[in-house]
Amino acid sequence: HPSVPPEVLHPHYTHTAPPLTLWPLAVLTFYNLSGFPSGIEPSICATGNFYHILGFLLFPLVWTLPDAAIMAEMGAAFRDHSAGAAWVEECFGEAWVAVCGYLIWVSVATDNAFKPPCSWSTSRASRGG
Repeated sequence: HPSVPPEVLHPHYTHTAPPLTLWPLAVLTFYNLSGFPSGIEPSICATGNFYHILGFLLFPLVWTLPDAAIMAEMGAAFRDHSAGAAWVEECFGEAWVAVCGYLIWVSVATDNAFKPPCSWSTSRASRGG
């Protein structure tokens, strides 16, 4: 590309990571969507290991594959590094891009604020305190 400086196109900067396989993708998606692994222990005790292993097997098919298909379609339609914001801007305008960015920020901030107390309570419960 003529407008990109040659030092940016160095293989060190353009090397891509190895592809993510199904099992790590399933686990990452599960824990990303559930917010935190803490709190699933009572459900494992109540229903047993079988249903949770079954959930790990079915979750990629029910959630991850359709989500990946949507992301692939958006990535193909909007050839931009900010494809998620690009299609919102195209469909709804710049004001909604700001709203989406703010809501994503609120979601991440509240999720990250929730994790330390949840982790603390889980560690206290595991020590019997």
